[in-house]
Amino acid sequence: LWVLMVAAPRSSLTARVMGPIAPVIALSLAHLAIVLLAASAPGGTEPVKIFADVFDPAQNQLDGMVRLFEVRDFVAEEWPHVLIWDLFVGRAIWLDSLERDVGFTWAALLLTNGIGPPGLLLYVTICLLSGRGVPSMGYRPRDRAEY
Repeated sequence: LWVLMVAAPRSSLTARVMGPIAPVIALSLAHLAIVLLAASAPGGTEPVKIFADVFDPAQNQLDGMVRLFEVRDFVAEEWPHVLIWDLFVGRAIWLDSLERDVGFTWAALLLTNGIGPPGLLLYVTICLLSGRGVPSMGYRPRDRAEY
């Protein structure tokens, strides 16, 4: 999926595969299956208590995250979680770049695939330096009367 967006951003194949949100939804369903399988395994709900500690101001949040990553099923769930969100953001970058004719997008896509948020920051920087402004990523302000 990433190869299509990076190597052939304007091809009809890329448009057919990545235009609809279906690939992200399909991967999200697979992720849900992983979560349900992990949670139903013996000790599968252990990460829930540890996760609660991560948000408890009386606890050390970093220690809680370290403990979470010691739970094999949590890692098995978290890895696809990160990959799917990175793909979701990469798809948004790709769509925005096509809509607004932003060049040099491949670099932002590669960085998004590799380490996530810095890729989005690079894309915003590319947009600003190219005079395209901050990307809307699909947001269109509506008349306040519609809220």
